[in-house]
Amino acid sequence: AAAVLEALEGADDPRWQRVELQIVPGVSAALATAAQAGAPLGHDFCMLSLSDNLKPWAVIEKRLHHAALADLVMAFYNPISRARPWQLDRALEIVRAVRAPATRVVLGRDVGRPGETLRTMTLGELQSSDVDMRTMVIVGSSTTRGFAREGTHEALSEWVYTPRFYAE
Repeated sequence: AAAVLEALEGADDPRWQRVELQIVPGVSAALATAAQAGAPLGHDFCMLSLSDNLKPWAVIEKRLHHAALADLVMAFYNPISRARPWQLDRALEIVRAVRAPATRVVLGRDVGRPGETLRTMTLGELQSSDVDMRTMVIVGSSTTRGFAREGTHEALSEWVYTPRFYAE
């Protein structure tokens, strides 16, 4: 919707200002992945694009650093591509400087589509080779946890969630 609104605002032709537009909410890849895994987005979180096509990489690095310091759960979209094979590794380096290796991570690829995959692991285990452009990467906060799940989802052996409370 943002791209359409940008185009409408910048249109020189007054007819574009009369376009009837209805924006319908959908389920983001982050929310779909989180729902399959449990509730890793159950407390404060942010979604960050790792693509520097429309913003400078320095801005992305600053946001990653501050989100990690704020102990927010982070959902990364556009995590890696052929044109940007190094950026996920750099993002993980920034996050690992603040987060423990045991931090829960959820990877959802094509969630909601045929052939979807869902995996859980730790931040210490995560490798950029585990991810492609169609993978949603959710990095938990210090309170995100997992516990055994039985028989509810073939691909996952645990529920991952972030408690709604925050203990200091």
